[in-house]
Amino acid sequence: MKTRLVVATAIGAALALAGCTPPDTTDTSSPGPVPTATVTVTVAASPSAEPPAPAAPAPDFDFTSYEGAQIGSTWAQMGTQIGLAVAGNYQCAWYGQLRATELVSTYAFTDGSHPDGAGSTFFYTLMSGESASGPFPRNAEGVGVGSTKAEVLAAYPGAVVGSFDDLTVGPLTTITVPDPAGSSKYVFAISGNSPDPNMVDLLQWGSADAGTQWGHLCTGL
Repeated sequence: MKTRLVVATAIGAALALAGCTPPDTTDTSSPGPVPTATVTVTVAASPSAEPPAPAAPAPDFDFTSYEGAQIGSTWAQMGTQIGLAVAGNYQCAWYGQLRATELVSTYAFTDGSHPDGAGSTFFYTLMSGESASGPFPRNAEGVGVGSTKAEVLAAYPGAVVGSFDDLTVGPLTTITVPDPAGSSKYVFAISGNSPDPNMVDLLQWGSADAGTQWGHLCTGL
């Protein structure tokens, strides 16, 4: 009986030991390739800088000035304002040239009774060339000598169209535009002698004196 007991006890201990041993979970197989993450980097294109819009050209004149020379200024004052020497004509002290090219000339006029001390009263621009393409002086609305009647009326729908029979220049079609901010005015005139018979070839502006005489303002004009 003792021998059987020892054997049974040994067998039971072996079985118990076998049942308590954890299974071997070690993976002895060869590892597979490790996956590599692919990262795609998208570089956003820099927005192309838009070229700056060209600045609108400054107007050459308005209701009371021409290239900086102001209505009411003396010859000396206008010379400083425009950056050129300005003086009355030796034959007619009341009118002086401000600027001239082969296409267009611009003059200023003072009070004829006080030519040396009085300020300017109006400006006068005349086409002096045969070209209809310019360049010609333009105001903020883009019109001046060289513009057609239709272009002036498009810029100033309320302008008054009239006629003027000048003693030396002859019959003129006039387009008068009052200054909404004062007593000045534009008087565009069409003589019919330019390359286009509907083209403005004369322009006076400034005080009430503008548009009252177009020729024979001085000897040789």
